[in-house]
Amino acid sequence: MFYFIVAQIFGALALAILIISLQKNSKTKLLLYQSISSLLYALQYLFLNAYTGCFMNLICMIRNMIFNQYPKKRPPIYWLIITIVLMIFFSSLSYTGVISFLPMIAVILYSIALWHGNLTVIRTTEIISCSLYILYNIKVLAITGLIATIIELVGAILAVYKFDIKKKKENR
Repeated sequence: MFYFIVAQIFGALALAILIISLQKNSKTKLLLYQSISSLLYALQYLFLNAYTGCFMNLICMIRNMIFNQYPKKRPPIYWLIITIVLMIFFSSLSYTGVISFLPMIAVILYSIALWHGNLTVIRTTEIISCSLYILYNIKVLAITGLIATIIELVGAILAVYKFDIKKKKENR
């Protein structure tokens, strides 16, 4: 029970930082906040013995730090390929059933979006990734993670509206 409660606390902290990240209109700031959030989410999954989620978040943290080294341009394609290979490897290593592939698919899609670099694509892909993580969080009993992912989904939708839809309407 103690580990379960600690996991939920890490999830709540990760959520707070992630929501802040989605409101940043700078790729560098978004990635910095998301690196911290990924570390906290990794700890949440570790305490829940949900190793695929833990591994995916640790790789995402490293990915974000690497991608952040290229604020004005795309990172070299080899960083994206290395990241995806690591995600597939660690997801396979921690395989516990088909459900454990959902975090891998989510983070691969999001990694591609980050590599692409367009904030509209990043925010839109976040919506898809959240949908996949909702199912995983239910399966591994990441209660705070589930709540966080739903809030993150709403935050991403609001960010898409604020920066993409509303802005386009104002520019007409």
